[in-house]
Amino acid sequence: DRGEELMERVGISKSWLVSTRMLLAGIIILSYLLIKKKETAFDLFKEKKDVISILIFSLVGIICLQFSFFKAIETSNAATATILQYLSPIFIVIYYMSESKKIPSKMSLFSITLSVIGTAVLVTKGDVNSLSISPSGFFWGIMAGVIGAVYIIQPRRIMAKFGTIAVTGWGMMIGGMIFQLYHPIFRNVPNLDGLSFLLLIVIIIFGTVLSYICLLQSTRYIPAQFSSLLTSFEPLSSALFSSLFLGLVILPIEIIGMAVIIFSVFLLSRNGDIE
Repeated sequence: DRGEELMERVGISKSWLVSTRMLLAGIIILSYLLIKKKETAFDLFKEKKDVISILIFSLVGIICLQFSFFKAIETSNAATATILQYLSPIFIVIYYMSESKKIPSKMSLFSITLSVIGTAVLVTKGDVNSLSISPSGFFWGIMAGVIGAVYIIQPRRIMAKFGTIAVTGWGMMIGGMIFQLYHPIFRNVPNLDGLSFLLLIVIIIFGTVLSYICLLQSTRYIPAQFSSLLTSFEPLSSALFSSLFLGLVILPIEIIGMAVIIFSVFLLSRNGDIE
């Protein structure tokens, strides 16, 4: 995780990183929106129900998701928090079960279970001793999973109406501005060297702007539970890029975790529940 690497490298605070990445990501996305679609950039604020929806998305789907995940890390550790956060597909399935009164197939449940197991193996490198689950850590980790499901489900109506870029941009911008009340971007500014600054740019562009847009955009074409399951590829891609560009060695147990994740997504893609 580039965020964890940056925090360890320069002693950067979690709050400053969250505040900076949200606000700057919002500015970048909205700048693009104003250049490309200036005439429709503010349409989201014309109707009260749409304004309420984007505020809920900003407060719950963005701020609370960031806060709960970092609280889970703080009260347990990164591996435990990551695994609990990736339980979000299960909560999405529960939501759609209650909404549609339809029980998902055994194959869907098996695929989701496999993805969680694969993520656990990849994140912990097969060492269960790296997990640390205190009551507060478990609570915040589960909250991150629940809010992760809300993040994917809640904005689908306004995305269909205004587009993914507008919703993501305004969500980040509003969330970033609100978070300034908790931790302003100009407070406790770290002393960034060249590499640290580059890592920060990577986090904002690839880890925030592009990843958030791509994830939300995918929910317009495939079911939410499938989009959420695909987030399991995040630790997989992180391991691969670390191996390719940082020279880190991928252990055999990590390869097994990757294979399990890929196989689980393949199974779900072949299953009729996602059509």
